[in-house]
Amino acid sequence: MSRESAVRGRLSRSESAGSGSDRSDGRTADPAVIGVAVVAAAYLAVFFQVTNVVGGTGRTAAVVAVAGLGGVALARAVGERTALWLAGLLFAAGLAGYFLAIPESQRALFTLRSVTLDLLALSTGLSVLRLALADVWVLAVAPVPTFLVGYFVGRGRHVAAAAVAGGTLGFLVLTGDAETGAAVAGVVGIALAIGLSTLSTPSRRRGHAGTFALVVAAMVVASATVTVIPAGAAEPLGLDRGTPTLESSLSGDDELAVVGTTRLSPTVRYTIESPVERNWHTGAYDTYTGDGWVRTGERSAVNGTLPGPPGEAEAVDVTITAETESTALPAPWKAVSVDGAGAVEVDERGSLRLAEPLEPGESVTVTSRVLDAGPATLRNASTDYPAVIEERYTQLPESTPDRVGERTEEIVAAANADSPYEQAAAIESYLRSEYEYSLTVERPEGDVADAFLFEMDAGYCVYFATTMAAMLRSQGIPTRFETGYTSGEQVSEDEYVVRGQNAHAWVSIYVPDHGWVAFDPTPSGPRDEVRETRLAEARAEGAENVDTEASAPDRTPEPAPNEPEADAGSADGDTGASNSTAGNATGTGAVGPVDIARFGGEQTGTVPPAGASATAGSTAGGNDDGALGSIPDPKTAVYWLLVAALGVAGARRTGLTGRASRRVGPLLPRRRRGPIADAERAFADLERLLAGRYRERRPGETPRNYVDAIRTLGADERVETVATAYEHAAYAGSVTRAEADAARRAVRRLALERVPLIGRFVR
Repeated sequence: MSRESAVRGRLSRSESAGSGSDRSDGRTADPAVIGVAVVAAAYLAVFFQVTNVVGGTGRTAAVVAVAGLGGVALARAVGERTALWLAGLLFAAGLAGYFLAIPESQRALFTLRSVTLDLLALSTGLSVLRLALADVWVLAVAPVPTFLVGYFVGRGRHVAAAAVAGGTLGFLVLTGDAETGAAVAGVVGIALAIGLSTLSTPSRRRGHAGTFALVVAAMVVASATVTVIPAGAAEPLGLDRGTPTLESSLSGDDELAVVGTTRLSPTVRYTIESPVERNWHTGAYDTYTGDGWVRTGERSAVNGTLPGPPGEAEAVDVTITAETESTALPAPWKAVSVDGAGAVEVDERGSLRLAEPLEPGESVTVTSRVLDAGPATLRNASTDYPAVIEERYTQLPESTPDRVGERTEEIVAAANADSPYEQAAAIESYLRSEYEYSLTVERPEGDVADAFLFEMDAGYCVYFATTMAAMLRSQGIPTRFETGYTSGEQVSEDEYVVRGQNAHAWVSIYVPDHGWVAFDPTPSGPRDEVRETRLAEARAEGAENVDTEASAPDRTPEPAPNEPEADAGSADGDTGASNSTAGNATGTGAVGPVDIARFGGEQTGTVPPAGASATAGSTAGGNDDGALGSIPDPKTAVYWLLVAALGVAGARRTGLTGRASRRVGPLLPRRRRGPIADAERAFADLERLLAGRYRERRPGETPRNYVDAIRTLGADERVETVATAYEHAAYAGSVTRAEADAARRAVRRLALERVPLIGRFVR
């Protein structure tokens, strides 16, 4: 081969290496494709989480697979501009299909302004689950980035492919649908794609692999630590947000997550004057996600009177007086008009919310029409459900285990329950009798209803209501999850004091010609007992805002002597059984309540559950985790281990540990080695000390010449001791143990003399 040919060959190989993975040669086997696969899997997993809840996972997976393979197939056939045009057309066609799939009544609401506001809402925390026909939306959107990812991978442009996948995942992080795990996986995937594309030659891998690993680790820690935006879903793994109150956990606005251990707030929220005693409704949810609830649709301004429930209903006027700032209107179901308030909004379930909050002392009158039908009437009601009600309120995640429905069938069969009303009563009775009530629970993995039904033996109202709703839906009975307050403390014939500890969750089933009928599966006895105990403790402690003039006792009750607090039972403050269950069927007909107001939960302590004396560590006075404190959350522990490992690796990579060791080492007693090694290390430490105080040793300057020069600058005779020991070790190959120890002591004393405060005493 000629010299010229060899040069050309080297240049050709150099150009090939320099182009990296962005060269259009179709190198899909490049290691960088691993990173692309990771970040693509991360965003696709989020899309499939959505379809698992609303349905359509199979068809979405098929369409996405076709889009990805189509992108790879077209990589060599069309140019990038053409591919981008094809992606744009695919996106436009998908959105057009989504628009046409929406019912015509909702389609009329689509305007340029509404679409713009929806896009803004999606980018600031609006979950995809809240969109109408979310499954169709995913089917329209997911294939587009997948097509582009496949196309760029097919052309060997792995960085571009990772950018498309990462942008899609970033959007899902903004909507709040991508959790920390997906975000971290996406960061790792992008880093791998970029890093492996950059480190395309062995020499680069050897030179930069360590730095690349540190950068990836730093990105992972950053993604787990920094919240993307306040409304997003990213949560720092290492941040302890404390135990929420039950009231705050039910104040989830349009999304409600099922949490673990919770606590009570005895603060007075409302005084309610009502001729009927009911649960005071504030919110309703239609979509069960497996780990929480979402309510879909939009709010609109209330103009005039709202429709009441179908069938017979009694009109009642209820006056709500706020004791703390509130935008909620807790009232019997179903509210049809509001008097004395400013702007009022209503959602698709009939839930009300004030545009401007009520200030303490302000009152609003709500007119409600409450169900007036007996058990026999409800038992014999039709099962001809409206299509929109049946579709929306029988939804279950595709991943819901079959055993939930199988167990439900066994229960209703044993009770000989034929009608939906009787089936609901049977399930309500089963949950009340078979499960204990406790605020201290560990949040289960997987589907909450399945875990509560088969793996747990206790929980509080959110667990009971979620499980009952899933069980009824498995039988095709339209059911919704509702939130609000129980009736509270009755202080006169028609007046009730409602506290934060009265926050509650229950379910309602839809009965044709009557509307929504409430059932409460939570055991009432332990709730009431601990509510009263918690209130008595708060009063005894002198806590503020736990009473009104009407509710204040004549004498502050003293705690019973020698009564263990942990045995008092546990409640989320739910007061009493449902007033609209199978027992009396004075249910709450029709369509939906309001969001619970956002109250800041007081740090009033956690009341332990009934029968939890073995684990009782909390008192009424605060959160007491016991002598050893609480066990760290596993995610928090892993997070801090990762931070520590990253810190150590970074320090070693940047040479910080070496510099620190050289600076601090002479100050600390060191393990003795051989005399020669100790003498050599002593002189090395001496050199660093003298360089910092006088000057560095010059090139070609012998140790003896250096020490003699430093002596002329003011160093004392101890440097001679170290230099002599070093000369014996380095040149003679022999130094005594005594000489080596003397050199070590001399260096340590010289180092200590340089430390402020300590040096004074050493001298």
